[in-house]
Order: sequence, then structure tokens, then C-alpha cells
Amino acid sequence: MLTTTDITATVHENINALLKEAGRPVTLLTGEEPLARIGLNSLLLARLIIQLEMEFGADPFEEEYVISDVRTVRELTDAYVETLANLAAASV
Repeated sequence: MLTTTDITATVHENINALLKEAGRPVTLLTGEEPLARIGLNSLLLARLIIQLEMEFGADPFEEEYVISDVRTVRELTDAYVETLANLAAASV
């Protein structure tokens, strides 16, 4: 099972890869950054969610979360942490 640290690192790595690809500044993420402020527009956010779904095998925005309620890197990470924990608990 992935740890919170693993999930956080994966989310941060994917965000930075997309920002780099889009020619936007890449920074060390703390989690408090608003998604829009770091340069994740709606297209990049959609691509990020697709990449993370492929990586984790889960999409928290399918049922549990509304994407418009997620405003920071930490809130995005928390959505994946909780969804993956729920999936792990359900498979026990």
C-alpha cells in the first residue's frame, strides 16, 4: 500500500513535470500553493488528473470529490490519499 508520503511525492512530481512541459516555473511544492497560482490551468489540471488516475488506478473525482472544491496542492493530494485508503480498506 502506498503511504501518504509516496502519494504526495507522486502528485508533486506529476505537477512539476506538467509545469515544466508547459514552460512554467517549477518550484519545490509545500502543499499550500493554490493550483491556479502555480500555473495549473483547467487543461493542465485535467491532464494531471488523467496521469494520476493512470498512476494510482483511482480517480477521487469520479464519486467522492468535486474538482472545483480542490484549490490547493494539499487538497488535491488529500483527495488521492483518502480515495486510495478507502479502496484499500474496501479490498480487505
